[in-house]
Amino acid sequence: MKKNSLRLTLFASLLNVLPLSAAEPAPAGSAVITPEFVDQLAAEAQDRNPAVAAAAARADAASASVDAVRTWEDPMMKLGLDESTPRGMPASQTGNIVYGVEQKLPVFGQPGLTRRVAEADAAKEQANVAYESQALRRDLTTALAALALADRSVELAQEDLGWIQTLLDAVDHRYKVGQSSQVEWLKVQTEQAKALDHLKSLEVESHHWEAELNRLLNRDLAVAWPRVKLPAIQPAVPYTDELINAAMRSEPKLKVMQQEIVAAQAAVRLTRRQRLPEVGIGLEARQYSGDGGIRDGALMLNFSVPWLNGSRYDSDIRRSEALVRVSEREADDYTLTIRRELHRLTSDLDDARRQALLYRDKIIPLTEQTLNSARAAWENNLGLFQDVLDTHRMLLDNQLTLAQATATQLNLLAELTLMTGVKDPTAFAAPANSAPLP
Repeated sequence: MKKNSLRLTLFASLLNVLPLSAAEPAPAGSAVITPEFVDQLAAEAQDRNPAVAAAAARADAASASVDAVRTWEDPMMKLGLDESTPRGMPASQTGNIVYGVEQKLPVFGQPGLTRRVAEADAAKEQANVAYESQALRRDLTTALAALALADRSVELAQEDLGWIQTLLDAVDHRYKVGQSSQVEWLKVQTEQAKALDHLKSLEVESHHWEAELNRLLNRDLAVAWPRVKLPAIQPAVPYTDELINAAMRSEPKLKVMQQEIVAAQAAVRLTRRQRLPEVGIGLEARQYSGDGGIRDGALMLNFSVPWLNGSRYDSDIRRSEALVRVSEREADDYTLTIRRELHRLTSDLDDARRQALLYRDKIIPLTEQTLNSARAAWENNLGLFQDVLDTHRMLLDNQLTLAQATATQLNLLAELTLMTGVKDPTAFAAPANSAPLP
């Protein structure tokens, strides 16, 4: 009884996809989840999704930082008054107005190195925009798969209610002629009441996934969707060198990490250059306020003396070099993670495909045949009414499992798309020169 209750609960949780509300019915028609359909939604979301927009804004800010790098620093102006003491020279001889200008020189290529650091940061932010865009496409596919599974559950629920109504009519007729018991009539009435109640729960679940899709597209959350259908069972994708190489070329997070390495290396070069002296030139003049005549002038060369803090600069360099090693080791670790994830995804995809084929081609046809036999036996007083109900529950369970396996395939293919950049990863299922890896 506990097992049957769990089956009914599972089916009940999948029987709830009705239109959002009576005031806003779902659009007519249906849409099958295909790469082209996902592309259409991704194009709409590209300019409207807040996460992608935020990443693009960060990229714009980084690009502006490149343009903001100054080759020449702003000159420093100075102006002052000089008052001589009784023992000093008179102001008419030395001048009492002092003014001048100092300019830092762009020596040792420091502005160019600073610009390359900014360019590396900008490239990293651009890579992050690509990552957010591809992650959004993955999330759209996942939400579509969940909505399609809910819509399929509604379809199964409606078929179930029709079957229960037919069975109820048969039980009513048999009860009137004394061939069915009141317990059988109660069982059918109970099944019908549970199915209707679970259908209302599924309406909430369907509303949630429609709202999730609308959120990803930055639409009004109440916008209704047409019925979304799962595609056919997808082919398996083998774990091959071709698949691995595609991921190593296109995995968006790995690209971000590679740009972090470039930025860290540029920072090391800039840090090393910063231990060289800063050089500037200056002009200074002294003028007497009494007659406006210039009494003195000077051309000066000034520079910093960094050698006193040599150990500190060495520490800066060690820190920058350590950050390079951090970025490189993290990228190496993530490369291994990519291989592991590809192996897991292809294995899970093969499992989901085998499960879907098993239920579609063997278990569901066998269960349908058994259900027909059980009902015929009951109608001829040769079988138990409970056998009819149990077999029907098994059929619903099996049909739901088939839909779940197909939706699982979609989710796994969406992850492969994110990692390889290939919109239809089943292209890797075609015969290739490379043999599957162990």
